[in-house]
This record gives sequence, C-alpha cells and structure tokens, in this order.
Amino acid sequence: MMKVSITAILISFAILFTLGKSDEAIFDIYSTDEYANDEINTVSGQYSQLSNDSLLWGPYRSSLYFGIRPRIPRSLLSGLMWFNVDSYDAIGNLRHVYEQGDNMKKANWVSYDPRTGGRLVVSDQDCHIDVIIDFVKSEDGKSWGTKIKGVPHKGYEKVKTSFVWYSGLEGETERIDDYGNKVSERNGYLNLENKKNVLGYADNVKLSGISEELGLFELEIGKGPKSNKHPTDATLLDPELDTSKSHHYSLTVPDDHVWKARDIFMTMLMESVKELTNKYGNIQEFPPEQAFIIRDLQNFEGNLHFVQNVFEGKCEFDVIYNNAVTPEEDKITFDNINTKAKKAIKAFDKKFSQSFDLKAPFNKDKTHEKFAKEMLSGLLGGLSYFYGDHLVDRNTVFDEDSFESYQLQGSFEGPHELFTLVPSRPFFPRGFYWDEGFHLLPLLKFDSDLALEVVQSWFNLIDDDGWIAREQILGPESRSKVPEQFQVQSPEIVNPPTLMLIFSELLESIQNSNTYGDINEPQQVSDYGDGKTFDKKDLGSIIIKNPEVMTDYAKRIYPKLKTHFEWFRRTQQGYIEEFDRGTNKEGYRWRGRTLTHCLASGLDDYPRVIPADIAELNVDLLSWVGVMTKSMKSIAGFLNYENDFQKYQKIENDIVENLDNLHWSDSEKTYCDLSVDDNDENKHICHKGYISLFPFLTKLTPADDVDKIEQIVDLISDPEELWSDYGIRSLSKSNEFYGTEENYWRSPIWIHMNSLILESLQHYSKTSSPYMSKGLKQKISETYKNLRTNVVNNIIKQWKRTGFVWEQYDDQTGKAKGAKNFLGWTSTVLIIMNMDETI
Repeated sequence: MMKVSITAILISFAILFTLGKSDEAIFDIYSTDEYANDEINTVSGQYSQLSNDSLLWGPYRSSLYFGIRPRIPRSLLSGLMWFNVDSYDAIGNLRHVYEQGDNMKKANWVSYDPRTGGRLVVSDQDCHIDVIIDFVKSEDGKSWGTKIKGVPHKGYEKVKTSFVWYSGLEGETERIDDYGNKVSERNGYLNLENKKNVLGYADNVKLSGISEELGLFELEIGKGPKSNKHPTDATLLDPELDTSKSHHYSLTVPDDHVWKARDIFMTMLMESVKELTNKYGNIQEFPPEQAFIIRDLQNFEGNLHFVQNVFEGKCEFDVIYNNAVTPEEDKITFDNINTKAKKAIKAFDKKFSQSFDLKAPFNKDKTHEKFAKEMLSGLLGGLSYFYGDHLVDRNTVFDEDSFESYQLQGSFEGPHELFTLVPSRPFFPRGFYWDEGFHLLPLLKFDSDLALEVVQSWFNLIDDDGWIAREQILGPESRSKVPEQFQVQSPEIVNPPTLMLIFSELLESIQNSNTYGDINEPQQVSDYGDGKTFDKKDLGSIIIKNPEVMTDYAKRIYPKLKTHFEWFRRTQQGYIEEFDRGTNKEGYRWRGRTLTHCLASGLDDYPRVIPADIAELNVDLLSWVGVMTKSMKSIAGFLNYENDFQKYQKIENDIVENLDNLHWSDSEKTYCDLSVDDNDENKHICHKGYISLFPFLTKLTPADDVDKIEQIVDLISDPEELWSDYGIRSLSKSNEFYGTEENYWRSPIWIHMNSLILESLQHYSKTSSPYMSKGLKQKISETYKNLRTNVVNNIIKQWKRTGFVWEQYDDQTGKAKGAKNFLGWTSTVLIIMNMDETI
C-alpha cells in the first residue's frame, strides 16, 4: 500500500492552526483581558511581540546537558543523549540528565544569549570525548538549529560514541464520548517522513508535525558530513544493526512522560538485547556498538521519536527545526547553520563588550575575559521554563511555641508556569525565590528587558493571600530531582524578597534615563524617534528607553505586590509590646525555624537564638522588610501614588529606628538578633557573621552613623572574625559554632554576600564621606581593594583547577565546596569584576 506523505496530510490541517496560533504571545506582559488586544503599533504591544518571539525557543530544560523546548505548557520537547560503545559496561555512563557526580572536566555554556543562541562545551572524561553544541535561532525566533560535534580526547582518537536525539510532542485534551466516558485525544501530531525501514536509514531522518500552538513544522536529524566515520571493523551479525545507518524508534507516551526519555530508551534497548540473546545466544558475540543499537521491534509510530547514530572518532551532525511561518530566506538549513552559529557567537562577544567593562586588574588578561563570558553564558544557560503542578500544605499551622520539624502533607495545586534562572543545573535545576534576585543582577547590565520577563513571571505566582512558594518545584520532572521530604511547600514559610530589590533597580534605571518624556502617556511607535519602529536588535533596553511599558506593567502588578508586602509583614510580625520593646512595631521573626535550621531566612544552619523562644526578633529579617519597603516606596513614587509613598516612607523610617533600638549591641559593637533571658528581659544574641552585616548590606545603616559603619568595617576586616584571604567568611572564627555540624553557613565564603559587602563599601565610601575621618576612609578603601582582588582571584583559580564555579569556598584554603556549576549567585563575581579597582 502506497504511503501518503505526512507533510501532505498535515498541510491540509495547517489552515486550522498555523498563522494565528504560531503568532500567539505565550508570555505576554499584557496578559489581562484589558490589555489582550493591545495594538501592535504601540511601544508596549510591539515590545511584547518582539520579546515573545525572540524567547520562544531555548535550551529551557536546564536539568539536561542539552534539552530544547518552547515557552509553551504542552509542546515539543527535545533532548540529546550519548554514551560510549567501546565496551559493554560503558552504557552505564549514558549522558542525559546533568548530574553532580558525572566525571566532567567542563560542562557549561561558554557563549550564549537566549535571544540568539551560542555554544555549549561538555568535556566528558568517562566517554573520552568533548561534545561541542552550537544552538542558533532564526530571526523571527520560531525556528532553530543545532550543530553537535564530537572531538575525541588525546589517546582516544578512535573512540566509538552513540548519539541519540529524541523529540516528543505533548498536548492532550479530554472529551466525553457518546457513552459518557472521558477520552484523551492528541491535539497535534509528530510523524516520521521517511519510508519505514527496520534496517536503518542511509539519509537524514525527517519528522513532520503540527500542533495548535506551533502550527506546522518540520524536524530533520542529519547524518553529518561524509568525513564522519562509523565503526566497520566487526562483522555485521544482524542486518538491523548496521552502524553506518541512522536508526529510528517511535512510541506513544502520555503527557508528562516525554521527560523520561532516557528510561524509555534504556527499556527499549534492553528489549532489543533480550531478543538478540534469544535469537543468537550470547550477546557478547556482538560488538558493543552493534549490541546497543535500538531496533524498531514493534513497528510503532507515536508522539515520541528516537534517532540514533554511531560514530567513530571525530564527528558532527545537525538537527534542524523549521516552522512553516518562518520566511524561506530566514530558515535554518544544513548549509547555513555554520554561518549562523559563528554570527551568534560574534554577536554575543559584541554585546558582552558593550555591557561589561571589566576593571583592573581583571582587564589585562584574556583569561579574565574568557572567564567572565563563561560566567554570564553559564548563568543564562540556566534560563528555564517550567510548567506543572506543585505540592502545597495549606492545612498545617505551625505552633509558634514549638520549634520541632514538621512533616508537611501536600496537595497538588496548579498547574503554574515559571520562566526563571536556576542556581545550579546539575544540583538545583528549579526556581528559588531568594536566589533569583541575585541571579538577575548581572543580567540587568546585559539585557534588562529579559530581567523583567523573569521578574514578571515570578510575580504572576503571587496568590490571593500574597504568598509565593520559596521553591518552585513544578511538574513531575522537577520533583524527580528533589528529595521527597523537601517537595512540599508551605505558606507558613517565607523567603528573602530579593526580586523586590531587582524590580526597584529596574525602576531606578528608568528614572536615571533621560530618553523619555511623560511616562503616564503611552507613546505610539509612530511617535517614537521620528517614526522609528523596533526590531530584534533593540531588545535588551527597550523598557529602560520606553518606560511606559514598565508603567503599564507596574500599575497592573502593584495591587499584587501590595498584597505580597502586607502578607509578608503580617505573617512574620514579631512580639514588641509583649516584651516592653516600645511602641514602634517594626520587628520580625522568621516563622517555621527549627532548633537547628532556619530555611526561611536562606541561611539554613546559621546559628540562631538558643534556646529558641517566641520572643526572638531577627535582624536580617527586619533588614529584608526594609528592602521590601524601599522597593514599594520606589514603585509608589514611580507611579505617583503619593499617599502610599508617604506610608512606605514612614515604615522605612520606623525600620531604620528599630534596627538601632532593637538590634544594635554596644557591647558587641555589631547588629544582633534579639531574644529574652530567663526573666523575660531583652537580651542580644550575637553570632557575628553575615546576619550582623545585613543593615549595612541593605544600606539601612544611616550614612551619618559613622561609628557603627567603622565598627562593621572592623568586623569585616579582622582575620580573627570574618576576614580571610579568599573572601568574607559566613561566621566568625571566634564563634562557638564556627565550622560545626554540616557547616553550610558556619564558615564558608558565599560570593553573592561578598558582592553585597563590596557594593556597600562603595556606597558608604561615597554617602558617608562628609561625616567620616580620613582614617576610616583609608580603612574602607583598603578593605574594598583587597577583598575584591582576593574573591575574584580565588574563584578563577578554582575554576582553572576544576573547570567549574561552585556554591561556596573554604575560608581556610579557598577550595571549592558544595554544588558545582553553581552559576546562580556565584555569577555575581561578574559584578565584582565590573566594579572600580579602587574607591
């Protein structure tokens, strides 16, 4: 029976899906009904369209070494796997999910802009090969391509490697059939274009698909150039195991199962091995490169497709995805992908140079520039799109008299979607509320528009009460990377609101710009710049130059932010009047802390008041509420909400007052947590370290209070307290808990905190200059210069030694600790390198 072309069949349906659906703004900054019909000729409307198109596709499955998906809830998911086939046991090192324990010399993006593409380098020590991946997108953002190269390590020039590409199309709808039963139906198709051949394919493997959101598209997995070699030394024992051909396997899987591609592939592969054993006897008579070829045993054709190629030595192949609406001249092809990849890398280099100005002594060595580019690229390589339900316990109310751990029992809520950066692709591939603000700091200089995309995605998660889960573990794929006891989120627990800081910094950037007039009058694009319209190259700073976009968004999100602010203060309110602490009620206590941990604070095992007491007030929490208040004041000022501005100003003044009245210890000469003694008398509990610095770090210490500023600088610069040759340690050497137990926040150096310290030294050097002595100025200057140099030099040293940046660094040796490829807040080293050498 003649096979009808799948493309021909799909074209007949394309009119139902293609043009209208493909142009949908998936992450529309104007998502409410009021703004759903924004005209494209407005600045805001055009910005939305351009941004959504440029960010539609990406390696947003960041928990994988390389996984592509669009920012669409149920859509096309693709990924790459590879394994060595020189021996039978090497398949145990099949690469797919980026794991902390994998034996990698390097695994990071070295050049990457989410709007255009870039390069990923994975140096696999077990598979004896470097996998170099170039990813590019079409100008309209709707099509993409990737070039995958394998470069053998020295001494392994004839290494045999099996590469497996897979793509799976999700998208199911339910309907009620004539008998009242629920029936699942697919709203799209992904089918093999080649004529089925169980012996394999000498040419490229082509897939065609259609979906409601993507429209009509084609996906082609190439075999690569003729210079590619395939293992040919062994006798071909079965015609279905020809290593010179591409092999295809397909099956149907339900939604939320495509992410299990590795397990599915291994299951099908083991079925093939079992069948070969039954047919031929001992499987070890087959060379490994033949034994581990997936075979089309069942003749299935479903929504998940695997394509396998086996190479010997150096190799390369391309995967091309083209959407029907991409103009012909803009489509990615096997002929132009090299040119497009080089163009993307060149564009990144240019944009990096325009965005960052590395200061001495980190501007004289090409190694520094290479390192800085990798830090930014790796951070952006963790940009992820998540969709799914999460587990929430809204029933368990914490007994504030008890500081025991709670076993939370969650129920599924959602689904929700989130566009976010992640702290560490191999260890923490999910969204963290308190981390995200630090993630965005380097991004503000490179692409402030993208920073807003991330901020607005997080703020969309604020629920009716004002709560945001501190960890976003959305969907089964995300949950598979989290121990069960940590999966359930509770509204009883908050997290430092760092995103409020970023949002206010965006507003400050706009207010410092002189490129606009009345922000309350949205401009028409035709009125902007003598009739100028925007295009893709303008993305990155459109919002700063056209603040009406931010104004409209701020007006819509402001009620949610107020709810969030009020919820935060209400749920963490501490006891003031009950312990005769005055009439100023600005004092707060982290809820949900145990005797040993305070996860809500983000400083998990940092020592707190012992014995724990409901009378406790936390200085870092009051400082964070201060940050939140200043941010709300900034937004209210930006929107000309005078009454709210005055209200926040009053709260901020009260916070500054109580940081002094409640938390400053004259005897210890630092800020401390507050509790009570056995007679319920107020008592400072001082564990000198990061929490002692928070009022200083958040710039809530008054500029004219130079005595406190000098005592804080003394604490920072004292080697017996917080100073080390590699950065400022988290807990003083003199503290009884220094280096004890799990030692997570009890001595190690954290880079984002050191970045804040340096920024605050800069700040007070300037704002307090009229009030401080010459000696204090000199002390701040020396501390700043030496700290900046120490931190950067050590991180680069450890990067050279290990191939990665890390979660934290040992205060005694400088050696890397914790999660590797921790390109979340460790990437703030880029901010440090961009700071002036001296102050």
